[in-house]
Amino acid sequence: MDYNEKLYNVFSSGEQRVESWMAAVFSKEYDHNVSIDEVREILSEADEYMVLEFEEIEKSNFIRDKSKWEIAVKLQYLPMVMDESHHDCGCGGHCEEGGCGCSHSHDDEESEEENNEENNDELSFYIALVDASSVTENVPEIFSVNTVRETDYNEACECKYAIHVSTIFDNFPLTDYQRQLKLLDSLVPEASIFLDMSCYTAHSGDWLSYTSTFALPASLDYLYTIHAVYDDDKDPNKVEYWFHTHGLYRVGSIELEIVGVEDSNASYGALLNTCAKMFIERGVPDAGFKFNPAYNVYVCWFPWQEALKKLNIADDVSGSAKDRNDGVHNTPSGILLAVDNDGNYHSLDYYKKELTDNPMFMMSYFETSLMREAAFEKLEYFLELLNKNKGDEKTSFLVKLGYGETEENPNDLEHLWFDVHDFTDDGYFDATLINEPYKDLGMHEGDRGMHSIERLTDWTIYSEEGEYNSRNIYLLFE
Repeated sequence: MDYNEKLYNVFSSGEQRVESWMAAVFSKEYDHNVSIDEVREILSEADEYMVLEFEEIEKSNFIRDKSKWEIAVKLQYLPMVMDESHHDCGCGGHCEEGGCGCSHSHDDEESEEENNEENNDELSFYIALVDASSVTENVPEIFSVNTVRETDYNEACECKYAIHVSTIFDNFPLTDYQRQLKLLDSLVPEASIFLDMSCYTAHSGDWLSYTSTFALPASLDYLYTIHAVYDDDKDPNKVEYWFHTHGLYRVGSIELEIVGVEDSNASYGALLNTCAKMFIERGVPDAGFKFNPAYNVYVCWFPWQEALKKLNIADDVSGSAKDRNDGVHNTPSGILLAVDNDGNYHSLDYYKKELTDNPMFMMSYFETSLMREAAFEKLEYFLELLNKNKGDEKTSFLVKLGYGETEENPNDLEHLWFDVHDFTDDGYFDATLINEPYKDLGMHEGDRGMHSIERLTDWTIYSEEGEYNSRNIYLLFE
């Protein structure tokens, strides 16, 4: 059994997670040679945890590049107050989300036993003060730069110091991710840029400060990123796409890929995103196991070496063996294959019609509850801007509301988007439905009415500058 095969087995059994690496570069105003005593004081003043262990590492045992000092700490977190939707990895149910909305149902009995298991409240971190250049030098080349402005990056390049924090997630991954994020933000206030090395993602320091204020991030996709590689040199009318994730190792999953597809209109990125979340919540299924991440779409995964052979991928196709000699993309990763009714395997272009014509993707009740809590947590921003911009034709205020519950299953909801005209003092949106429900809900696209805030699951603001939601609304208040 070779090294990669052993790793596939480890990830499939859920026995091991890889370290999560993050770093933040100071801003010019706060850039300084932080002492270990300063860190000790910051940790001692926190009200979310107690410091159980604090160890200074001998210089001869440093493991980071260009470190000034390194320490290992163990923190004991105070118990989190969580509602039923935040049990461990979430419930066993799902919803189907598509272009016009989503509906979901779930089996509480199936997940109750798993969810009763308490989270461990301890987490160990390895913290290092490093030269800023050691974490900024590769940003333009290898990082997916999401919210980093040119001024942020230029400022980071002028700074001398950065803090690097690593940990192995011991509990529910999203909880430990947020703990790592908050710890880094406390050590580097007013950062210029933030780097999540585990998923090759960079954000502004403002993003770090804002996202650290959430109880939990709004989605599981904070834990990983999806890169899309394409080659239009051979034939601009027939472009090949290679989608792959980075970051799933730290949650105990293999990385996932889609190779050998050509239709740019199909929602391959959304499909890969759905599968990644399923693997985080439910664990890695056996190679070849068929599952259903979208309506009328059936897939399985195989190790990339085996999948390339099954798909007969030529050497000049993006994602073929020739792209795997970099020490990153030749490690355990599963390529998703389409499975037909006879059990034959195809590239996912086999389902390009289903993934183009208003596709509906599976979404767990847990993921929906995360989105809902984030929407309520930052709702004040939405309502403030709505009040200021009512009647402005250049700005649209949308809310997603859940309808269709029954006495037997109050969580069997279809989530629909509404265009908001006003919000009343007694908690009702005056809004117009902008898509046609799948269920018979007694309302149709274009109907205007009053809708309770209790049905809210998400919100979005569209303006000439862009799209804003609970994840990035801070950009409008900078």
